[in-house]
Amino acid sequence: MSSPALETYLARLYTDDALRAAFLLEPRAQALLHGLSPQEAEAMAAMDRVGLQMAAASYRAKRAGRAEQGSRATPVQRWWRRLLPVSR
Repeated sequence: MSSPALETYLARLYTDDALRAAFLLEPRAQALLHGLSPQEAEAMAAMDRVGLQMAAASYRAKRAGRAEQGSRATPVQRWWRRLLPVSR
């Protein structure tokens, strides 16, 4: 059960706060509205909502961290980061 529509919708749920909020209020209806089959909509409605929120927050933090690293580092520093492991 991995249609392109399902994969696209799931990716958007992880990255779009407004879409995720609407989904959390009416999961099945929102999934159907976004082109998923009835079976896919049922599967989405049964998903772990807390896990969805946690994953979205994790992805947001990773994106923010990458943006922050890229904006502060010089090209030479970014090059060295690729060569040397960074311990955090």
